[in-house]
Amino acid sequence: MTRQRFFALGLLMLFAGCVETSTTPSSGQGLSGLPTTSQMTAQPTRRAVSLDGVTLSILEAGTGDPVIYVHGVVTTSNIFPKYLAAHSPAYRGIAVDLRGYGDSEKTLTGSNISQFVKDLIALADRLKIEKPVWVGVSMGGMILQQLALEHPDRVKALVLVSTTDGAMVLDHDLPSIGNPRTNAEVSKKILLESFPAGTNPQLYQPLLDRIPTWNASVLREALTSMSVFKKRGQLSAITAPTLIMVGAKDDVATPAIAAGIQAQISGSRLVKFETGHFIMAEDPEAFRKVLGEFLHSLKK
Repeated sequence: MTRQRFFALGLLMLFAGCVETSTTPSSGQGLSGLPTTSQMTAQPTRRAVSLDGVTLSILEAGTGDPVIYVHGVVTTSNIFPKYLAAHSPAYRGIAVDLRGYGDSEKTLTGSNISQFVKDLIALADRLKIEKPVWVGVSMGGMILQQLALEHPDRVKALVLVSTTDGAMVLDHDLPSIGNPRTNAEVSKKILLESFPAGTNPQLYQPLLDRIPTWNASVLREALTSMSVFKKRGQLSAITAPTLIMVGAKDDVATPAIAAGIQAQISGSRLVKFETGHFIMAEDPEAFRKVLGEFLHSLKK
């Protein structure tokens, strides 16, 4: 096969879906119809939303169809602000602090994947959003897998970032979180181990600064629910358009795990970044472009 015919075949496979992209666009490449960097920096607004049993804090920006962003076990909604208006006016972004995290209410219990799913559906109901696009990072992606399985009619599309369909074990002594080990030391260890060796501290310092916004019981309960998560073999029931993102250097939510998720979800796309676990911190521009392409494709 000539080089030209091979290239053309590759393009057809890419746009057919269910393919793996091993490289991401460079920051200097433009994408037709996607937002400018100035839109990424639009300042979101924060407000409290009262649900039955808990008050959640959300960040909002932009206009258009709703995209709801869900953070991981040692992050908050503050990893998302630059993306909330990045795809406006086609899409508006809403980032939630899960219960126990950030500016949301600290409840005695409920910081687990099953309760997070219930909270997110209740939040969508309160915001009068029937079928948003859901974007979940790490634990957020685990939450959204369960949400999509339990509430398929509430999902327009799904974006699963740096996540697993099975147990994610980030600590091997969960009962000791809080006493004698503090929330701060355990959370910091998990965060630092999620970045490749030699990462510039400026990339993860904003994440470390948010650790005091959750406590030991929240972390312990959330990590416990992640350690028993089992959705492998069930994801073929997901029919919504799905984008899967993975870092090539991620040794927790590995490329092999991401490929296994893709194999289960018909028509899903897998994109690999040359990063570790925190794609959004290590290569935010490429993350924005890949997400933008996917959102743009939903409008066709």
